[in-house]
Amino acid sequence: MKTTAYLITAFMMLTSLTVFAQGGRGNRNASFNDRTTCTNVIPDLTQEQIRQITSLESAHKSQMDQLRNERRSTRDNMTKDDVRAKMIQIRDAHRDQVKQLLTPEQQRVYETLPYRGYEGRTPANRSRGNGRNYCL
Repeated sequence: MKTTAYLITAFMMLTSLTVFAQGGRGNRNASFNDRTTCTNVIPDLTQEQIRQITSLESAHKSQMDQLRNERRSTRDNMTKDDVRAKMIQIRDAHRDQVKQLLTPEQQRVYETLPYRGYEGRTPANRSRGNGRNYCL
């Protein structure tokens, strides 16, 4: 009887380890698993708001891609830090622009959206993200 209990316990432990090793982290950020944009998550957006946000996002993405390429093209840490600082300023300015298009209720939802690229990483590694988030 004891042997059976030990075998069942060992089997359950192995199964749970396998699930965690494959990224089974539960339902965290389930609505973002398909890499949707914030226009699909923020409630009650008008067509005009969606058009404006989409336009802002595409301009922001191209600007960030240019800065990302500039950052990758150098080995000088000072230059990389300068580019990263620009990226942060541009990201914050973009988020402020998007917030201005939203109602106060929509702004509260927007501010709680998770950043893209950070799932499964520890807070200590957040600085190594690629700068993209679910809603740019």
